[in-house]
Amino acid sequence: MDINALQTLLFVPANRPERFDKALASGADAIIIDLEDAVPAAEKDAASTALSNWLETQPADSVLIRINGTGSPWFSQDITLCRSRAVAAIIVPKADDPAALNELAHLSDKPLLPFIESALAFDRLDAIASAQNVARLLFGKLDLALDLGMDYPPPAGEPLDEAAFLYARSQLVMCSRVHGLGAPIDAIYTAIHDEKGLTDYARQGMRLGFSGFLLIHPAQVTPAQKALAPTSAQILWAKHVLAAEVREKGAVVAVSGNMVDLPVMARAKRIMELVQHKS
Repeated sequence: MDINALQTLLFVPANRPERFDKALASGADAIIIDLEDAVPAAEKDAASTALSNWLETQPADSVLIRINGTGSPWFSQDITLCRSRAVAAIIVPKADDPAALNELAHLSDKPLLPFIESALAFDRLDAIASAQNVARLLFGKLDLALDLGMDYPPPAGEPLDEAAFLYARSQLVMCSRVHGLGAPIDAIYTAIHDEKGLTDYARQGMRLGFSGFLLIHPAQVTPAQKALAPTSAQILWAKHVLAAEVREKGAVVAVSGNMVDLPVMARAKRIMELVQHKS
């Protein structure tokens, strides 16, 4: 599993083992089996046992696992689970301590994807991004909103104001680039059956520099993948740009009345690479 290529990551509660195979068949790039928030404390041990048995039946690098926090009573058993060959990477919740991430890297050699979801985590973002085995950063929007006392999410029926998170999202994109990580993964979209809203949300994240986002229901998988793929207009534009590049032998040219120089040509090439990857 290429961790940096993942775009659609679907959460599955660890206490619902009957959903594991269905999630794998959903078409998502990867599934995250959630041992943390999705599982009540009274059910965590049983969920761990069921997951352990299921992992034994799976091929290498099949799933990602969100573990419980380093200070929780279940941390040690979660790390034992993550040593399974079926586990491709570890999702680290509430990752605001770079030292804890480095310690986790000594306990497991799996790639780490820390959730950035508090003011303290953003304050320590550079140290977190440079911690051992960190591969990509994940945005935990709802926990950040709670930590900051933001009026989010609004009451049902009111529009979501994503502008409130623009600064946080931009920090994640910039920091990931500086530290050579894969592009960050955006937070969940909570309106499960709002396909238009999900599409707009995904494309806004892509414009900011995210390359994927987290899903909470299989119904979101297909709309998300369509939203994250280059549009027909983008593909046509990229073809025109690349044709002009060949025609003018790399010189600065105009396409549809707009200047096209090297960065724009590179963008066009990236779009066509995405098309080829998807096909």
